[in-house]
Amino acid sequence: MAVWRVMKRLLAMREMGVLLGFAAIVVFFGLYTDTFFSGRNIVNVIRQSSILGIMAMAVNYLMICGEFDLSIGSTFALTGIVAVLLMEAGVPPVLAFAAVLAMGCIIGLLNGLFVTKTGIPSFICTMATMMMIRSTVLLVSGAKPRVLGDRGVLALIFGGGTVFGVIPAPILLFLAVVVVSWVVLSRTPFGYKVYATGDNLQAAQLSGINTDRVKIASFVYTSLAAALGGLVCLCFLRMVSPTQGSGYELKAIASCVIGGTSLAGGIGSVMGAFLGSTTLAVIENGLVLMHTSPYLHDLVVGGVVLAAVILNARMLKRRLFMSTCMPHSTLAQTPSKPDPPNLKGG
Repeated sequence: MAVWRVMKRLLAMREMGVLLGFAAIVVFFGLYTDTFFSGRNIVNVIRQSSILGIMAMAVNYLMICGEFDLSIGSTFALTGIVAVLLMEAGVPPVLAFAAVLAMGCIIGLLNGLFVTKTGIPSFICTMATMMMIRSTVLLVSGAKPRVLGDRGVLALIFGGGTVFGVIPAPILLFLAVVVVSWVVLSRTPFGYKVYATGDNLQAAQLSGINTDRVKIASFVYTSLAAALGGLVCLCFLRMVSPTQGSGYELKAIASCVIGGTSLAGGIGSVMGAFLGSTTLAVIENGLVLMHTSPYLHDLVVGGVVLAAVILNARMLKRRLFMSTCMPHSTLAQTPSKPDPPNLKGG
């Protein structure tokens, strides 16, 4: 009986669908390619997912709040370009990296203020800032790539080095971001406020939550994650292009959607976003190993995203139906988000 109850709880998890889909994709590529399960390729897949995954963790917060940020791809490129320009001007790498991370926070703060204080939909507002930031990147870089060069220990820590000669540094940074994101979202009052803000904005405001502050903090975290991802990519490639990061905003949203995050807000999890970003990396890696046309990749990814949206919508309808018909069932007693112990305060 105990095993059966555990199985029922596992099957009731929102992430179970994407976990099963992820396992099926892994098995498929493992059967149809010779090197997919090699240790080197597995490490490579996780490293490839780390940059997108770092941004997806923060975008997940924002989507749970019911908002979007389309400017993270441009912020991603801007931080890399500015970091190289600062170091070329003689600024120490530590200060240059700190400056661009602070710049990312400022961009997020401005996005959050624009959205919350003007009432402009975040999709439109961040689309405008996306174009403004991308134009700024082209202007300050002269539309030319910039090379990082050898910048010592800091570059190794952020993306160019390995731990024990095996684990790439970006993987450890990614895992650290995942752990921190999970703790804050699942174990702190701020995480409860994020869910409450996206689930029912008016009810959250009436309960005493400063929803504007919650959204602004989520925008800041999203842009900070984009800046961190830009530095990781810069340190790994040792160069940055002014067109770098294009499409990352959509891939980050797709990662969250695949992981079960609702486009309407109020529903999502860190584990889902983690599985979503890793799934995208596995698909792209597997298609490369199968020697498919690069023009096919977006077609496959788009199909996976569409299937995930349809599946999540059906699962949500089923949960609502079951909770209405059987209010005392085990399924109905399993909440889609944690119940806040105390939502008072800002």
